[in-house]
Amino acid sequence: MRVLNASDLQTVLDFPGVINVVSDAYREKTTGEGTIWPMIYHEFIADQADMDIRSGYLKSQGVYGMKLLSWFAGNDAKQLPELNGTVNLYDDATGLPKGIVNAAALTGYRTGAAGAVATKFLANPNATKLLLVGSGSQAAYQVMAELTVLPKLSEVTIVNPVNPAEAKTVAKKLTTQLTRQFLPAIDQNSADYQRLADQLAQLKVNASEDLKTATQQAEVIVTATPSTSAMIQAGWVKPGTHINTMGADMAGKQEVDEQLFNTAKIFVDDRTQAASVGEAQTAVKAGIVTEDQLPEIGDLLAKTTENQWDPQTVTLFDSTGIALQDIAAANLALDKAAQLNLGQTINL
Repeated sequence: MRVLNASDLQTVLDFPGVINVVSDAYREKTTGEGTIWPMIYHEFIADQADMDIRSGYLKSQGVYGMKLLSWFAGNDAKQLPELNGTVNLYDDATGLPKGIVNAAALTGYRTGAAGAVATKFLANPNATKLLLVGSGSQAAYQVMAELTVLPKLSEVTIVNPVNPAEAKTVAKKLTTQLTRQFLPAIDQNSADYQRLADQLAQLKVNASEDLKTATQQAEVIVTATPSTSAMIQAGWVKPGTHINTMGADMAGKQEVDEQLFNTAKIFVDDRTQAASVGEAQTAVKAGIVTEDQLPEIGDLLAKTTENQWDPQTVTLFDSTGIALQDIAAANLALDKAAQLNLGQTINL
C-alpha cells in the first residue's frame, strides 16, 4: 500500500489530468459505472468544527473508497492546519488497500477540477475575464483550474466581501504562486505546459471591493466561500455568464440569489445533495425549483463532448462535492506515484 502526502500530490497531479478523470467520473455516475453512497456529516462545535465522510465505487478503475475530511477553525491559532483527513482506496478484485492520500491537498485539486469541467462545457470558450469570490485556501486551485480550460483567460478579479485586505494580499502573489505550485507537474513537452506558461506570464490579477461591478463585467464567476446569505444578485449577472458555486456543502449555506435558479440554466453534481446541502437548497425551500428539476452535469457529459455555451443564457453549476471526484483523483495520483516510485509503501 502506498501513502502520499501533500508534497507527493503536488509532484504527481496536474490540472489537465485531474480535470479529465473528474469529467469521466461525472459521466460514469450517470451511466452507472460509478456509485456514491450517502454522505455522513457531524458538527462537533457549531460553525467551528465538523467532519464529513464521502464514499463510493468507481467500477471502471477497479477501486472503491472513502474520504474523511475534518475542519477545525481553531487550529489556525494553534499553528495547525484547519483541514485534515485522508482518502483510502481499495482494490475491488481483492479488497486489499491500494493507498492512502492526504485529503486536504487532494480536495484542492478535485474541487478546482470539479468546477472547471462545468466551465469547459458551459462557459464561453473564449472568455477573458474571471471573477473569483473568496480568497481562502481554494483560490489558487480554482484559478489554475479555470486557466486550464479557458485558453484566452487573461484577467482575474478577486473579491472577498468579508475580508477585502486578504483579497488584495492573495491577488498580489497569485501569479507567482500558480507558476511555482502547479506548472512544474505538467509535462514540459506538452502543449498544455507552454500555453499555460504563456498565459501565466501575461495574467492580470487584481482585487476589488465592488462586487456588483465585478459581477457585471465577468464572463465566468466562481464563488468559493462559507457564506450563508446571497452575495451575488440575479440582476447583476449578464446573459452568457457562467457561474460555478463551490461553497455550499451543508445546510444553511448560500452564495448567490436563489432567483438565479428561476432564470439560469442549472446543472448540479448530485441532485439529492444539491437540494439538501448545496446552493440549490434555498431555491428548493422557496419552491422555485424541485429536486427532480436539477439535472446532473453527468447527464450532459454522457450525451455530448461539445461546448454548450449560449450567449443569451446564464448557466450555473452547483457543486457540492462527490466521492467519485476524490476516488478518481486519488487513483490517478497513486498510479502516477507508483510509476515514479514516490510516497511511502507500507505493509499493514
